[in-house]
Amino acid sequence: MLLAITYDNLKLLDRLLEFEEANGRGKSRGNAGGRKRTASDTDGSDTADDDDDSNDSEEFPRFMTPLMLATQCGLYETVEYLLNRGHTLERPHPPRCTCDNRCVAAAIRGEVVTDGCERLNAYWAISNPTFICTTSTSADPVLRCFQLHDELLQCGSEEQVYKAAYTSMAEQVKQFAVDMLTNCRTSDEVKIMLRNRDGCKFRGQFPYPRLITAMDHKQKKFVAHTNIQQVLEMAWLGDWIEWKSYSVLRKLAYLLWRFYMLPVMVVLGMFAPDSKLNQTNRLPINRMFNSLVAYLVFLVLLFVHSNADKLLARRGAPRFHTWFPIVVFVLGHVVEKFKLRLQQGSERFFRNLWNVFDTVKLMLFTVSFMCWALTGALVGRVSENLDRKYWHWADPQLVAEALFAVATVMAYMRLLFLCQLNYDIGPMQVSLGKVLYDFAKFATFLVIIMAAFTCGLGTYYAYYSGMVYKNQETGETARQEDSFVTVADTFKTLFWGIFCMTSVDAPNVVVGNTVAATGGVDTATQSHQFTQLMGYGLFAVFEVLMVIVMMNMLIAAMSNTFQRVADNAEYEWLFGRTQVYVSYMLLDDMPPPFNLLPNLGAKWFVSKPDGYSQLSSDGWRGDSRQSKQDATEFRDLMAEIIKRYFMHRTQVD
Repeated sequence: MLLAITYDNLKLLDRLLEFEEANGRGKSRGNAGGRKRTASDTDGSDTADDDDDSNDSEEFPRFMTPLMLATQCGLYETVEYLLNRGHTLERPHPPRCTCDNRCVAAAIRGEVVTDGCERLNAYWAISNPTFICTTSTSADPVLRCFQLHDELLQCGSEEQVYKAAYTSMAEQVKQFAVDMLTNCRTSDEVKIMLRNRDGCKFRGQFPYPRLITAMDHKQKKFVAHTNIQQVLEMAWLGDWIEWKSYSVLRKLAYLLWRFYMLPVMVVLGMFAPDSKLNQTNRLPINRMFNSLVAYLVFLVLLFVHSNADKLLARRGAPRFHTWFPIVVFVLGHVVEKFKLRLQQGSERFFRNLWNVFDTVKLMLFTVSFMCWALTGALVGRVSENLDRKYWHWADPQLVAEALFAVATVMAYMRLLFLCQLNYDIGPMQVSLGKVLYDFAKFATFLVIIMAAFTCGLGTYYAYYSGMVYKNQETGETARQEDSFVTVADTFKTLFWGIFCMTSVDAPNVVVGNTVAATGGVDTATQSHQFTQLMGYGLFAVFEVLMVIVMMNMLIAAMSNTFQRVADNAEYEWLFGRTQVYVSYMLLDDMPPPFNLLPNLGAKWFVSKPDGYSQLSSDGWRGDSRQSKQDATEFRDLMAEIIKRYFMHRTQVD
């Protein structure tokens, strides 16, 4: 039977199945996919036949079933034929599974080679496009590909010996999802596919939930596909197609014009949010410009406050006219992030590292404001004119200024997010994030090596701390450095030694020969050359290991990462740009801090049972009847795309 499937002989397969059913084995084959034997196979009269049947054949292992082989070969008609006759393919258990009825028993049996090979072949079968399209899950093969891709990568990370095979299968299902998208021939078909909400964990309203699902599953090729990018760009620009033809200077001039028109936009957003005059303002690209202009004002306020003359500052909160606007801006950003957190849920919200970055930044601003408020409350209890050098190191005002400085740096760094919109510097911004991941791996070696040498040299020179050697002939003195006297000093010496900023005399041993009582010289003191030799030797080994070996290895890894991103610049940049597009499409029409103002649109939003905002001509689908219609259209589209896919594959073969 397996040979008949291998040679794609349906007639012979049909005859063999009829013969099998006539001998009472069809039920077992149909329900278990050929993996179980019937009672007649295990009684005493057929013991010899059963033993012979359970052994591996020359061509196929024991666990190979007709349906598994047909799916691995990609035989669509054969797979469909076997499924119609009741054959099933049992879903494999991942390596991390610890179920009692199967995985624990297999572990006790100890047949790791057979179990691993069987699991690999089962995943090979279910990851084949033929099986995905012909099973009951074919109603949404794209989502099935996303989920199976993550599962295969997880299996590869847990079962390292088969990682290459699992990675290859993951690439296959990822490419199949892209092929399904490629077979969409019109913009309407692409929109129907993107409007499907199955598998989307985003709670809010968005015109293309499938796009968010693909981004959550890191399907970069799918997201960067030209069909999706064209539809997304149409939603981003709306009817404003002239923007593409603008020069760089004209685009900068438009940004300046948005700055002057921001008050007008705010008034329209408050009192006439649904008017025709405000429709252009509600385009996602104009939301970005409004948000950028308001954020630049926020950065200017931070610059003015951070560069105020500290010599004139006294104890207490900053001046109200410089502090209050910053508080309002921060409060607006807090409200914006809180809304996104409610829409996306904690897991999805914090999966985006930019959201984590913003959360930390806003927390630093908030704590600094609280410390300033505490300082203002303590003004009456503490002398206002007390010089700063007498303040406690944990004084609330000192803490507030330090946290505010860190938050200001992070606020300016937030502009890196917009760099992903540019084709030239966007891939570099993506490389920056991936290079930081390389450094995180390098930090593992750094911590181990630093800990080893810090513990070894921590107090090696502790006895010589503060000793002074005086040359009898010249009268010159030399004092013992604090390099390896304490653990903290040793760590500081080694850390700056990585950047070649530690003195070459740091490992010197100075044996004191001065007599404190008389100020004379003790001629009986010895020179501890061996101790100094060991100190120099360990420090030299550390420098060679860190500066020459580890640093060059880090540079090579970073260069490799940058080159890998550059080779896939199209996918990496388009995926990063899509993240920017989606982030602004999810924001309110009013940027912070104007989102704190009441507007008539809020009443309209509350009055809708499924509140949503209108975006271009497609709309933000929130009606239940429309959702049912979208689901029907999606099923019909998937059936048509599957036919196109196999027709194209047949032509290629």
